[in-house]
Amino acid sequence: MNPQPSSPAWPGPGPMCGHGLRRTAPPPRPQVHIGGWVRRPVALDAQALEAMGAEDVPGFVVRCTLDGAHGGPRPMRGVPLRRLIEHAEPAFGERPDFKRTAVVAESADGYRALFSWGELFHTQVGEGVYLAFDCARAPLDAHTAPFALLSLHDTHTGPRFVRQLASVDLHRLW
Repeated sequence: MNPQPSSPAWPGPGPMCGHGLRRTAPPPRPQVHIGGWVRRPVALDAQALEAMGAEDVPGFVVRCTLDGAHGGPRPMRGVPLRRLIEHAEPAFGERPDFKRTAVVAESADGYRALFSWGELFHTQVGEGVYLAFDCARAPLDAHTAPFALLSLHDTHTGPRFVRQLASVDLHRLW
């Protein structure tokens, strides 16, 4: 007679746990990718962004060119895009390479916003470009989440507001 093995709380191989529920891996944390013409492409989740010195972003209002503001100010939290690009280490080989660089932010649905290197690193516009990951210490709303790109110093913030941000890539133009 073979003794019955005791039922472990979390059985070994097999699709069911000890309570008859299907075992599934936890869903992967959403990530945003910084890549393109860089030496160290990175994939960052909200926890990694927080660790990179996230800041409270003043109330952000989406202002479109044609129909004005969309909603009131939203308190957000994010990391300056400059810091993330520097972390990825642009792959410049020659001194003037920065002059031929464009930065493209792209959403999950293909919407894109464009910045020149000079605009991000040599003007006040660049001081206000953030990769946001939460709103008032809570995840961004479903329409915007998991990440968004904000350009606070644009007169019309809407055209370069990228919701559902998936990637930021550096491109060498010539």
